[in-house]
Amino acid sequence: MKKLKLKYEAVVSGLHPMENDYSVDEFVFKQKQIDLTKYEEALKSNPYLANPNLLDWCMQFNGDEKHYYCCFENDNPIEIEVSNNNGKSKKRIIKYIEDNFNELVNKVLYLEEVLRLVTNLDIFIPGIKIEVYDEEMDFIRKFTFMQNISSLGHNSRFSKNNLELQSDRLRLHIRWDLMTKMMSANKEYSRALEYFNQSFSVNKIPIKLLCLFASLESLFNFDKEKIAEKLSTYTSKLIFDKDKKDEIYSRIKKLYDERSKYIHGQRTDRITNALCEELKEFVRVVLLNYWFVSMYNGVKSNRQMISFLDEEKPLNKNTQLAILAIRKTDYTKFYSDIREKLESGDTDIF
Repeated sequence: MKKLKLKYEAVVSGLHPMENDYSVDEFVFKQKQIDLTKYEEALKSNPYLANPNLLDWCMQFNGDEKHYYCCFENDNPIEIEVSNNNGKSKKRIIKYIEDNFNELVNKVLYLEEVLRLVTNLDIFIPGIKIEVYDEEMDFIRKFTFMQNISSLGHNSRFSKNNLELQSDRLRLHIRWDLMTKMMSANKEYSRALEYFNQSFSVNKIPIKLLCLFASLESLFNFDKEKIAEKLSTYTSKLIFDKDKKDEIYSRIKKLYDERSKYIHGQRTDRITNALCEELKEFVRVVLLNYWFVSMYNGVKSNRQMISFLDEEKPLNKNTQLAILAIRKTDYTKFYSDIREKLESGDTDIF
């Protein structure tokens, strides 16, 4: 076997520049300047080489005419082993990269899932650049990947509220490499995270609600019976808040009822964005707490998790500290207040 070395730059939209260092696994957060003159030249010469939605994710600051963007890079190249059958020919190596391009891109798109889970913000990676080197760090070729810019949350992406939420939640330096290991061993959890992530990518609010309940069903529904009861019971248990347990149970039951009405063709005007955001916060906390319990208490599967919750086993100190840290930025009360205003006919919620 021989090794290729990869350097990534992943543009990220929805995050503010950060004063302190922040990293996820081997990827480090950075702020860079972009020359829009050169961008315009590239766009004119070949529109497929540049993202026409650039202005949606670049930033300017008061008193500064320059443009900036945020990205994640790996300072140390990621090594991947390839068969010697690929030989030393650059053409063969390029063919290998092309055949495995989706897998290599997914290494970085995982950042999107991680950042959305920890912040509950509409964070998006519109572009990825991969530079390929051989074992001697001789440059071979650059590959690029572009996604259509997410249509969600543009107006609020760089709001003051999002800045405060980002600052609070990214203080948690979580071992995402350990989550990766858990996901590879627990397919139901991996699927639940996929559904949660997908909820950021749909515009239709009732469909967003379906994605979020699909996430909970991936964790708690095995026999297709008493689904609403199981989702409400285990969501309220896994959030580990005794004072709010009954309230959370009732809210999940109510939201699932709205989901069922939508599925069966009844009116959907009661499924508001505020309701979806309230549910999304519940699901986010469930996914994080599930991981903490798994990591610190040796719970390896969904069935073991349900048994753990039914038996009400005591949480060790590490689990309790992690759950309390997440609870400090639990915005379910915030979303509940918005819902109450909307349901009472108050349209001025800002």
